[in-house]
Amino acid sequence: MIRIFISLLLLGAVSIQAQPAIVLTDSARISLMTVAPGDMLYSTFGHSAIRVYDAQNRLDRCYNYGTFQFDQPNFLLKFCRGRLLYFLNIEPYRAFEYGNLLDRRPMQEQFLDLDSTQRQRLFDLLQENALEENKYYKYDFFYDNCATRIRDIVQETFFHQLDFDSTGLPLGTTMRQLLRPYLKEMPWTQFGIDLALGYPADRVAHAEDYMFLPDYVHDLFATAHTWQRKPLITIERNIPEQPLPQREAYQPDFFGQPLYVTSLIALIGLLSMANARTERIFDVLFWFILGLAGLVIFLLWVATDHSATKYNWNILWALPTNLLFFWQNKRTEWVENYFLGVGVIALLTLIFWAFMPQELPTAALPIAGLVAIKALFRRHWKKDDLE
Repeated sequence: MIRIFISLLLLGAVSIQAQPAIVLTDSARISLMTVAPGDMLYSTFGHSAIRVYDAQNRLDRCYNYGTFQFDQPNFLLKFCRGRLLYFLNIEPYRAFEYGNLLDRRPMQEQFLDLDSTQRQRLFDLLQENALEENKYYKYDFFYDNCATRIRDIVQETFFHQLDFDSTGLPLGTTMRQLLRPYLKEMPWTQFGIDLALGYPADRVAHAEDYMFLPDYVHDLFATAHTWQRKPLITIERNIPEQPLPQREAYQPDFFGQPLYVTSLIALIGLLSMANARTERIFDVLFWFILGLAGLVIFLLWVATDHSATKYNWNILWALPTNLLFFWQNKRTEWVENYFLGVGVIALLTLIFWAFMPQELPTAALPIAGLVAIKALFRRHWKKDDLE
């Protein structure tokens, strides 16, 4: 009798676990929330989340895959190395809405046309993803983020039988170029991103690749059909209904435009050659900063898990080895050959700049030109010249 009783208890426990914790009612709605870009760097490209609303179950929550913890150990190091864990967070819808509107980030809500089976399947997948053992993932800017996770889980709901209409996409665009519209008012951020991103960012995007950006998830969901040719989206609404007042168009000053600043630095570098002491000071700083930039590019290439920062051709004009020679002034064969090599590499990079497989930043052209001139026509100072 004891064995029978224990067996019945175990069978009961298994049957309870097999049942969904919450069964959505027929009036439940699931929608895609697309949030406009914000002022902070992490919000530059917008945001996506899924809202589940079921009045009878007292549910109104958002599933947000774009959450990370600042207080996790070695946060900065993990972020730089591409090993920062993001996770799926569940938050009340009202808190989600309030936070975005407080940041002046309007939202668009698209209601998914799901039958009861599909609605329950999507909800169960979200609930399963939210379990402690499942909710963490290693973020990848292009291929695994808050937007691509939503694309994938909705695809899984329909057993990967959704059909997205890509005819309205700017096909032939690279992953790097897809970022440009969001960086128009952030020229220095764009310059920094172009320096950090390597050759993989210049791969031409396939239709589903566009959905690493929330705006394209919104647009492609709006055109998607199921295998039964039924539209995925039925209704869309704006939150708030009235558009927020637009900010004044950004007008960068001289120092807000990287090309102007790098051209000025190149001009100062050339003018410094008129005076040995001034040139010596400039060159030490120039080669040191250049070597430091090259070291960052090199580490992003070989010491991180960021897929988009590999094979970075910017290293051709910003060699990390400059850190070993920035202070050298002796006329030795080794030093002579090193700077000759640096100059030749920089010169060849300039000649083939427009033909590189990677799109190099235009603002770096003056610096690369200065590298070629400084390395090929390097002066050797005597002590008397510097006094």
